[in-house]
Amino acid sequence: MSSLRQSKVEHKIHTHCFDYDIYLNLRNKPADNANNPYVVFLDEDMVTHPDYIFQNISPPVSEFQYYSVLTKFFKKFEMETGLKIKFAVHPKSRNKNLSNLLKDIVCVKGNTAELVKDSKAVLLHASTSLSYAVLFKKPAIFLTSNELKKSWIGNRIDNFAKTINGQLINMDNNLNKKLDLQSLLKIDEDKYKNYLDQYLKVPDSPDIPSWQILTDNLKNKKFEKLN
Repeated sequence: MSSLRQSKVEHKIHTHCFDYDIYLNLRNKPADNANNPYVVFLDEDMVTHPDYIFQNISPPVSEFQYYSVLTKFFKKFEMETGLKIKFAVHPKSRNKNLSNLLKDIVCVKGNTAELVKDSKAVLLHASTSLSYAVLFKKPAIFLTSNELKKSWIGNRIDNFAKTINGQLINMDNNLNKKLDLQSLLKIDEDKYKNYLDQYLKVPDSPDIPSWQILTDNLKNKKFEKLN
């Protein structure tokens, strides 16, 4: 929130990001995963994302190598933890072959926030939907690979993991190493709080929808009539 402190704007409205509005709407709804615990993977469409075209950049991975490593790790994770994985498809995904690439992994599109809320933990690379993991206080487990580490997104994944002190797993290097579920499900409360304060919600902002904060401020502010 350094930009807020440095701003010289006279009237500042302290509020939060739109993800927090979604969180407010969901936080008191009962979970529906009591009998079927799972973890959710936050997809970023690493191969066919339309932004790559608009930004004139190459995908960070190749389809065959990426999904080969990812599915091997998913199977290992499910087998060793007893937790099923739900694949939260990126809303802009253009990949029509996911069912074949992911085989037995459940793919869901359109309700990422709900999936995170009801999950036991979150698997991701560097998705901005990390905000939901922080807001719902879910352990975030960051996944990289040899291919990802060499790409332009490699450092971004590392930095995201460091920001909340999350577990970082190189899928290529960990296929033969047993996963420690208890360790994976730990979170750094201080780091989560810092992420919340720095990127998601001004600490002293009201715990109400952002539109209501704006309208309340507009109603309370006296505007001078223009001559």
